[in-house]
Amino acid sequence: MGGAHVSNLEVSVVVPARNAAHWIGDCLESIRAQNPREIIVVDGCSTDDTVEIAQSMDARVISDGGRGLPAARMLGVQSARSDLVALIDADVILPPGALAGLLDEFKACGYDGLQFGLVSEADGPGYWGAALAWHHIHSRVRSWFGVSATLMRKNVLLSVPFDDAFRSGEDIELRIRLEDAGYRLGVSSTTAVRHRFTDSFDTARDQWLQDGAGLARTIRKHPGRAGWLLVLPLLATIRGFGLSLLQAPRFLAYWVCFLVYNYRAMFGELLRPPGTGLSVGGNAAWLTAARVAPMAIGFLFWAVAALMLPPEQLGMGSAVAAAAHLTVQLGMLGVGQATLTLLPEQSDGGRRLIAGSFLSVGVSTLVLAGAIIGVTYVLGSGLGLAWHDPLMTPLFATTALFAAFAYQLDHVGVAQERADRALVRSLAQSVVQLAVLGFALATGIREVAVVVGAVGAGAAASVILGLRQLRRAGVAPDWKHGLRPGPALRLLKPGLPNHALMLADHAPGYLLPLIVAAVLGHAATASWYMVWMMASAVFFVPQSAGLSLQTALASGRSRSGLISTALKASLGLTLVTGVLLLAVGPFLLRVLGPEYAAAAILLPILVPALLLSCVTQIYFGLCRAEGRIAEATAVAVSAAVLIVAPAAFTAQQFGLTGVSVLCSAAQATAALMAVWRLRMLTSARPTAHVVQVALPLHQPTGIEKP
Repeated sequence: MGGAHVSNLEVSVVVPARNAAHWIGDCLESIRAQNPREIIVVDGCSTDDTVEIAQSMDARVISDGGRGLPAARMLGVQSARSDLVALIDADVILPPGALAGLLDEFKACGYDGLQFGLVSEADGPGYWGAALAWHHIHSRVRSWFGVSATLMRKNVLLSVPFDDAFRSGEDIELRIRLEDAGYRLGVSSTTAVRHRFTDSFDTARDQWLQDGAGLARTIRKHPGRAGWLLVLPLLATIRGFGLSLLQAPRFLAYWVCFLVYNYRAMFGELLRPPGTGLSVGGNAAWLTAARVAPMAIGFLFWAVAALMLPPEQLGMGSAVAAAAHLTVQLGMLGVGQATLTLLPEQSDGGRRLIAGSFLSVGVSTLVLAGAIIGVTYVLGSGLGLAWHDPLMTPLFATTALFAAFAYQLDHVGVAQERADRALVRSLAQSVVQLAVLGFALATGIREVAVVVGAVGAGAAASVILGLRQLRRAGVAPDWKHGLRPGPALRLLKPGLPNHALMLADHAPGYLLPLIVAAVLGHAATASWYMVWMMASAVFFVPQSAGLSLQTALASGRSRSGLISTALKASLGLTLVTGVLLLAVGPFLLRVLGPEYAAAAILLPILVPALLLSCVTQIYFGLCRAEGRIAEATAVAVSAAVLIVAPAAFTAQQFGLTGVSVLCSAAQATAALMAVWRLRMLTSARPTAHVVQVALPLHQPTGIEKP
């Protein structure tokens, strides 16, 4: 194949390659057939026959010294002799006449950069290659400008070059800068090339990890695009999951792995920030985004459940799920908060303490699960009807137990300064829940027990993954010495005071579904649950702002200006997300059916309550940081009593509208008390001491309430 090369296209083709001997022959042969001016192969220190094959096919070979793909592409562009450069990856094959066709379209439309259409295929008969190809064929990414098979003006790339700090995701970052510079970019709808994927899990995993890390670097470099880029893998997963359910259920496992590994790499990169820390407002925005991602999957979970079950049955399932979450919160006894303080001091890395915390949480959760089952069974109505199904009782207890263990592992992750592990487990937990429900829907199983079982399966998956993370980190729980009363009881002394505040603050969200189920029935509970799930996503904003303020104060920063900054950030972000909820919420409820669409009237009532909670959560954050736990608990209890005490009567007389008004009125009362106390506290001299920080962590079980 080493004959003379005749050119009739004024295009330099750059092919970056590393250990691509399996593919590069077919790739270069297809390029030679296009008769470009030159072919430049940029080798990344290959250890196979890549260089020899390229040289045998009249390609000019240069080395990038192993600096990575973006650097290789730039080196090839700088070496090109033509004003137009085609960037072609080694896993691409060009059909006859494809480059000339793209060149004609490029010139006719005045493009500065034009990508071929990509037709993806697997390089083998296995699962992972087929899944990668299916993903790209059905993904919106096909319509996004990229650089795996693209024609560009050389001077454009020299003026807006690749960032060689990237290993993957460099195409997204480059596109942002090219668009900001005003260049015309596009993807051809008429000229396509073959794009091949290696058929192995290792290749897929490496791609996900590199993509996640690349998104994180892009977020750092372009913080104005952070919100969109942060949820990009989540949106892709939701869309892919839905398409898989309809067209290819066998690829559901692929999307679980895609989401977990993308966010594992993304958050692993983001949680190692260079330089100074984030501002209070910025930190609140990050925490909100990190919590909303699992919450979005949780809403999708309940949306699928709403399509699978009639409102009466869905209401029963949501009541059991809410009771499980209530059991977890009651059963924690502040052990999680105590873990944050005590675990870093342990000489064994916390191995005994972790085991002891599992004992405390496990015993108290099972005792309380039994108590809730007994009390509601005796009452008979509402939740008590669930126990007539003999499968529901063990499912409920098991779900509560695993959810409690998962919640405790979140605290362990934060105490070890590895919150990225908690975030990965949260996403995995949410996706497993959705996968179980999707499997049941695909196989025609439509039972209330499936919903509860899916929640339990997600929690169990989170626990299994969490224990594996601890073992790999060398701090696996010491079950032999930790499962004793001493280590377990030691956690209760610092934990119980903070537990009271958290429980009072969250109690209405856990209790209202049970009250609605008992008074209005399960159909009304289903509607309330869906609306409350939407409101929960917005509530994460003020909650995160309060946590950001608390963390900043506890780390020794002066309160001067911090409270005002946190409050402004909280109000601004909550207003934006509240308006978004008012715009999108009614549409989502209509999609679920007429029974849910009628509940859209509740959203304008609840959004003001969410805005009022901004003040209350800032006040709670200040109190936690400065040791005013009893004071904050008194305010939280007052608000909880105002909601819960008249809830049954209000629901009976005024329905769900009355319950929503009651929530807003109670939040207004709490906000007034918070404003009064904030004015007094900020006008007084700050306290000189800081006590234990109790982080109100997210429990991504798909059933969380504010």
